[in-house]
Amino acid sequence: MARKTRVLNGQAITDKVILDFLNAQSEKTRKTYTSNFRKVLEFSKNESGQSMLDNVTQWGRRIMSFQQYLVSQGYSLCTVENTTGMLRGFFAFYKKDLDLSRADKRKLGRKARNSEDYSFSQEDLKKMSVIANLEEKYVLLSGVSFGLRAEDFSILTYGKYRLALESAKKEGLTAPIPLGKIDTSKEHVLAYPLISSDALPIIQTMLDAHKDALDTDLVFTSRSTQLTAILQNLVSKCGIETHGQSVRFHCLRKYLFDRLVSVSSTTKASQIIGHKISGEISPYIGEGSLREVYERAQPNICISNGNGQVVKARVSALEEENEKLKAELAELRAERAQDEQNFSKVFARLNALEENERKKPVKVQFD
Repeated sequence: MARKTRVLNGQAITDKVILDFLNAQSEKTRKTYTSNFRKVLEFSKNESGQSMLDNVTQWGRRIMSFQQYLVSQGYSLCTVENTTGMLRGFFAFYKKDLDLSRADKRKLGRKARNSEDYSFSQEDLKKMSVIANLEEKYVLLSGVSFGLRAEDFSILTYGKYRLALESAKKEGLTAPIPLGKIDTSKEHVLAYPLISSDALPIIQTMLDAHKDALDTDLVFTSRSTQLTAILQNLVSKCGIETHGQSVRFHCLRKYLFDRLVSVSSTTKASQIIGHKISGEISPYIGEGSLREVYERAQPNICISNGNGQVVKARVSALEEENEKLKAELAELRAERAQDEQNFSKVFARLNALEENERKKPVKVQFD
């Protein structure tokens, strides 16, 4: 079978090493990677694929310069991440280790961001929730509830929620409800997210609205990049001023983490959201203790008066008090009706006596 060539900026890519890598991808990915490799060759001044592999140690250092080069050229943060990720994939395809330091991996993982992330407040989230439709509420409130990365949030299924709610019903649990462990895609670290009292009614509504959905069907059917777009749209509609800071779906992850660490250790907060934990302690943290941590933090996480269970208790107490008042009012009305009946009888008797007195003959005495 003839090897396909890839057109790059008007010129065909004929380098065998690069072509073998490109042709191993799906058709859609090949198109994207071809464009990405144009940027690599512009930076490296058309270095051959074999030369890149031979100089893998040097490229372990150059990839950071390449990242900064892309930023300086004005490429979007998404393009920078995708291109450096593709380059790392190129070396991995040929089983060449770039030997990146932990710091460099973190920098590459931050998508070369040149602006700070916006920190949401509870008031911000409340404003956004008020104007949001059902899908937007699901993204917003469940995104806050779980603290998952976009790629992990976007693959949640109806079956995942059904299983969690059925298990909670059997155990008599109310929010926060454990969603079940999730193997995160970026670092393959287990996350143990929970369904908050804010997210629970939204998720239940989504399930009720899609009763015919299969357990394997995705709840969020758009691309994961749309999660950030939805938040940015809500922020714009609400007129929230970010002062140049970035609004991303990842901001919800940080919002949750900050509130979890305010009531617990960093280790437990990290395990809930699926953040890598150093050391050997993480396997010994029980899911039950994580729920307790979340329950303590929930009043500061949620926008519906904090802890939903507290609200339910207050509503229940008010309803009980209302029923008592209704019963007392019914008793008072019954007593009043009885009193009115008794008064009617007394007045009737008095009238009868007066009538009898008038009918009696008058005796006249003469001196």
